[in-house]
Amino acid sequence: MWYVFFLVVAGVGGILIWDFRRKAARREAASQERFEKIFKAKTPAAQTSESGPAAAQVALTAAAMPTPKTPTAVVAFAARERFLGQPETLIYLLLETGIPDHDIFANVSLASVIAVPGGGYDREQQLRRLSQCQVDFVVCDKSMRVVAAIEVESAADPLPAGEQRFKEECFKSSGIRLIRINSAALPRRDEIRKLVAGA
Repeated sequence: MWYVFFLVVAGVGGILIWDFRRKAARREAASQERFEKIFKAKTPAAQTSESGPAAAQVALTAAAMPTPKTPTAVVAFAARERFLGQPETLIYLLLETGIPDHDIFANVSLASVIAVPGGGYDREQQLRRLSQCQVDFVVCDKSMRVVAAIEVESAADPLPAGEQRFKEECFKSSGIRLIRINSAALPRRDEIRKLVAGA
């Protein structure tokens, strides 16, 4: 009699196991089908039309992802015809021949010549303002110590009064000589050393 009971229990257990596997296989197939529909959809509209929380989650994730930036078009650049204009070129050659034992640099930012002590926000503001202004020429000795700064004055292109005053204050405060040369009345070559180097 006990073997009949054993057969009944074994039969019921076998049916339960078979039913569980059948339902698990059905769930796996449904899950796989949803997965394929979600990730193989061609358009976002197809993704959001799918039913179920998994499809909604994928649609939200896709919407939250940043769209890649398209590369900006490259601007067509061109080389300047000349690095220095005609008057500046003449002054550069005059400086080169008049004080050959010095180095001449053109179009230099004030931030490259003048140091701003301290730190914090005020220093950053001062450096930003200095970087926005430039001096026409900087004369250095062979140890790269700044000897003088040179501004070219032109009646055709005068410097704004505020910028001119700012430069004068900066160079006076830093102890660097600021020399103004009129492009219409250039000094002679034998005068340039005394004018710039003070010798």
